[in-house]
Amino acid sequence: MDNWDDLKFVLAIATAGNVTRAAKRLGVTHSTVSRRLSALEESMATRLFERLPEGFVPTAAGEQAVAAARRVEAEVLTLDTRITAQDTELEGPLRITAAQLLFQVQLAEIMQQFSERHPRIELQMIAANEKLSLHRREADIAVRVTDNPGETLFGRLATGQNRCYYMSRNFTRKYRETMETGHASIPLPCVTFKWWGQGVPKEIRTRYTSAFISLVADDMIALLAAVKAGIGVGRLPCFLGDPDPDLVRIPGMEPSRYLDIWVLTHPDLKNVARIRTFLRFAADAFKARSGLYLGT
Repeated sequence: MDNWDDLKFVLAIATAGNVTRAAKRLGVTHSTVSRRLSALEESMATRLFERLPEGFVPTAAGEQAVAAARRVEAEVLTLDTRITAQDTELEGPLRITAAQLLFQVQLAEIMQQFSERHPRIELQMIAANEKLSLHRREADIAVRVTDNPGETLFGRLATGQNRCYYMSRNFTRKYRETMETGHASIPLPCVTFKWWGQGVPKEIRTRYTSAFISLVADDMIALLAAVKAGIGVGRLPCFLGDPDPDLVRIPGMEPSRYLDIWVLTHPDLKNVARIRTFLRFAADAFKARSGLYLGT
């Protein structure tokens, strides 16, 4: 093997299960991954993966290559973390990952304000709904909506959150009698979030026995759009529902607790000046607007 970088492609394919997902993980094209794998297999005169309908499965030789790749990756990540941890200057790159929605609501504004104070820190925004690994150094800082930030990470609780049930103003006019009396003059449609469980939420079912699921969304922005379009009532974080002039809370239904917002990093990097400074700055900025997230 002439190029140690080839191991990165082997590991990505083994982890992702196919070339397409490996390419996305590496930030390159499908053809690049396919070409690098074919060239490596040809140079080694052995097949590293079986191409099966369900995905790429390592051969015996492939398993050895994957094991070697994991060892190399672990050593490189350890070295990178140790070197970065020695950095005491307020300059250099800073990669911040969060769900797109958090960037849209406040995080982009926080980054802009931080950049004005620390212009020598090169900020990078990584919008991703999936959790990038801080241990694999896929990002330096993660802003996450969670009640379980993980014992292996270091960070600060930025703010608590509440959520409530909302409907569009047009929806209110159409379903006024049902909403006011709880009786089914018209059956009440309800939109829900895929990850919150199946069926009509208990709070709605208890109050409106005619309620039914009209739409299931797998993305919070899509759920917000569905509620605004009048497809049904829906539960949203207060920071989304309250500021929107097209939405109103369902009368008589109080906010309930939702997941917290945390600002996190790798524990070995907590004393890096630019990381420590951003952790404090972002957490304080979120906390200053906690009323938005708590619905107060």
